[in-house]
Amino acid sequence: MKLGTKFSLSASILVTVVITGVSIFLFVAEKGLLMKEMKESQINTIKGLARVGKEFLITKNRIILLNYINQIKEVKALVYAELLGSTGEILAHTDLNLLGSIDNDIIGIKARTSNKLLPQSYFNEREGEIYDISLPIFIDNEKTAYVRIGFSKLILDQSIKRSLKKTKNRIFGVAVVALILGIFGALALAQMMTKPIKKMAQGAALIGQGKLDTVIHVVTKDELGSLACDLNKMAEKLRELEEMKQDFVSSVTHELRSPLNSLGMYFDLFFKGSLGEINAEQNEALSFMKDSTTRLSRFINDLLDVAKIERGKMEVNFELFDLNSVVSMAVQLYKIQADKKQIQFNAQVPQDLPSIFADPGRTSQVLNNLISNAVKFTPEGGSIKVECREEQKAGGRWRREGDKNFVEVSVKDTGMGIPEDQLHSIFDKFKQVKGAARNIKGQKGTGLGLSIVKGLVESQGGSIRVESKLGKGTVFYFTLLAEKR
Repeated sequence: MKLGTKFSLSASILVTVVITGVSIFLFVAEKGLLMKEMKESQINTIKGLARVGKEFLITKNRIILLNYINQIKEVKALVYAELLGSTGEILAHTDLNLLGSIDNDIIGIKARTSNKLLPQSYFNEREGEIYDISLPIFIDNEKTAYVRIGFSKLILDQSIKRSLKKTKNRIFGVAVVALILGIFGALALAQMMTKPIKKMAQGAALIGQGKLDTVIHVVTKDELGSLACDLNKMAEKLRELEEMKQDFVSSVTHELRSPLNSLGMYFDLFFKGSLGEINAEQNEALSFMKDSTTRLSRFINDLLDVAKIERGKMEVNFELFDLNSVVSMAVQLYKIQADKKQIQFNAQVPQDLPSIFADPGRTSQVLNNLISNAVKFTPEGGSIKVECREEQKAGGRWRREGDKNFVEVSVKDTGMGIPEDQLHSIFDKFKQVKGAARNIKGQKGTGLGLSIVKGLVESQGGSIRVESKLGKGTVFYFTLLAEKR
């Protein structure tokens, strides 16, 4: 399907959906407005009756009360309106035959005992379903009477339906006209935008493939032309940044890595005593310097790994290996650190787990990074658990893609957790959880670890995801290709 056809079809569907949605919204809003106005009218009617009733109780002027009752008889759907004493005696009623009788039905008793506006519904054999509203009358903070008004729900519903039918017809007429104009407008707009959009799409695809010398030729003097110009500027800036990055990586490789390696070798010579005896104070200073050098070397290696991953140059040597041995080695490596913090640390790897088809070194690097983070962010007395699962369908923890089998590895901790609004960016470069550094001791990370982990997992054909609850812990899941049985 051509771009113009797709755009026309999409725009037409969008116009149809928008007009339909707006029409439905207007219809629902109109219905809500009618219901609200009807409810307000009913409440105003009973409040007016209560006000007149109170005046009658004070002045004993029955004429005003009768006039008001005769007036509200004209209210649409009104079945009855009455003024009752505190014991239920009917003092005024739209039906004069009921004057002086006692209102002892269940609805009346509830209305008599209520001290606020009380809406109720009940069924009447003659009138059908009745919507009853009662309101107490207070004189000198003492409840002396109350009023009741009943409406026929059938008549109310019929009135609303008639009004909504008129509204629906009006909305439908406007919607049809708007839909026709919208579809014709979408077709015309598609014809105007297809050519420059196609050029920009082709150019953006080339830029995305790394061909940063691409130039998009769009000469229109509108937003599309401006966008094409911005894309060309972006490509130029990206080209400059790529050159700067390559120069930086080259500088790091040649100007920093070699001297740091030399420093490490000299530190080892000092500690072995090959360059003479050193005292305790010198030993402490050299240890601090060596730790700083090691940390800087690790940061440089991380930068190089990120650069390789981004350029697709990360070396991955696939082979079949036993995942149990890699997990056991990673657990053993961090067991001492976990024991110092009294963290319960264990791993569960099924004995019949199939062999993994991946790079054991890169897989170990992924596990070491995740476990290191778990130990770092788990408080004393917490727990860390590494699990490997095969063909676990519940919860989506087993994936089959075509003829490929995947085993999932999870690293679960009971640490500080990650805020929900930061989960989407946790694998970005130089991204660290806000406030996390204040809660850990020792060296702070650079924010490259999880970005490298994601790149290593995906370069081996797997995927990685994270689940976390703030204050309860985090679980990282990653998949690896497994040998088919």
